[in-house]
Amino acid sequence: MQFKNLRTTAALACGGGMIALALTGCNADGTASTASGSTKTTAAANSSRDKGPGAAHTGQGDTPQCMASELNPELQLQPPNSNEEEAEKAIATLILTNRSGETCYLPTGWVPIGKGGQNNYTAIPSTRVNYPGTGRTITLRPGTSAFAGTKWHTTKGCPGGTTDGLGVAWGATWTPLTYHGLDDGYQPPICDSLTLGTLQPTMNGVNFT
Repeated sequence: MQFKNLRTTAALACGGGMIALALTGCNADGTASTASGSTKTTAAANSSRDKGPGAAHTGQGDTPQCMASELNPELQLQPPNSNEEEAEKAIATLILTNRSGETCYLPTGWVPIGKGGQNNYTAIPSTRVNYPGTGRTITLRPGTSAFAGTKWHTTKGCPGGTTDGLGVAWGATWTPLTYHGLDDGYQPPICDSLTLGTLQPTMNGVNFT
């Protein structure tokens, strides 16, 4: 199939531009960092799907890296404890589902979240932490998912807070994110202090406490 033949693995370039999905972190000097420790980021990082020197991943055997068009990203709010509402804190699970008919893999790292839509994508400043542990390469069969915990500070009507126009980016492609609130309509805006956990193959333990 022609689409299949056009697939290549991703190369990572730290610096300005769009945020790449599931990146390792970037150091202040623009070099790639490992998935240990935590990384605070306010800038975006570029990624291409072409192989080349310094590529972050050269492939997972015969399994290609997942493309943005193959992934369905969702943010599922977790029911708050009473102290979370008092502390104005929100906790949610970020879910990436392979909606294609082909097996692909996600590289080790985090899934940055942004806002603004395809032509005005802006990264939401975030802190990346190794929670619940270091990230790992995840193979996704059709219909299967990977998971990451997220949390943020929230208040009603916070300046710059958002619930709409959320998305993740892979290279130069923006992918809209579906934000699921609770059954009663509770959908707290992302205000600040966004924290991202690492991608994991199961939901067990990924949510922050």
